[in-house]
Formats: sequence, C-alpha cells, structure tokens
Amino acid sequence: MPDCVLVRVGERRVAVPTARVREVSAVVAVTPVPSAPAPVVGLTQLRGQILPVLDLHPGAPRTPRPNDPLIIVELGPVRAALLVDHVLGVESDPPAAEVLDVGALFDQVRALVQP
Repeated sequence: MPDCVLVRVGERRVAVPTARVREVSAVVAVTPVPSAPAPVVGLTQLRGQILPVLDLHPGAPRTPRPNDPLIIVELGPVRAALLVDHVLGVESDPPAAEVLDVGALFDQVRALVQP
C-alpha cells in the first residue's frame, strides 16, 4: 500500500493516499451553503481558492470550529477540504484503517449536487 495520511473521523481510522493529499490545514472560517447535501458543510478559502468542505462523519454534518483539521485533497483539477477530527500521521501500511477513495467521494458529492 502506498503512503497514506492517517486520520481519525469519529471512531473510524481513515487512510488518505498521499498521492491525493495536497496539504494539511486548519479551519479558519467556513461559510455554510444553504440546502447543500451532506457531506458538504460549506465553503472555505485557502490562498484565494474557494474549496468545498466535506465532512467524512456518517449522518448529519457537524459544524466546523476554528482550528479543526482539514485535509486538502485533489484529483486532477478538483480540490476539496476534508473535515476530520485528528491527523494521526503518515504511514506506509496503516493498520485497521479504511482507505478513502477520493475519486469515489468526489463522484458521490457530484451526484448529489447535480440535478
């Protein structure tokens, strides 16, 4: 398995492939988007670029707080910020972790927001 950024989301350990991770950041401000579907909790700005903030928690999205960790992921020209509870580090073979398929996540969100 390639290197992954290991994060905790609720009780889950999630491995995000480093090939998809642009950087680790923190919440400064998130602007809610009325009637946005879960997992979209709002929009944030990172160095002039507006990014959707996606909550990986199952169920209803939570409200981001200042300094909550964000994992900035990208797939081709598309970027998003993933709201997580804790960044645990980088590992080559994370034990008992669910590997996040960023492409599938983006497809899921795209299907929810397109008519």
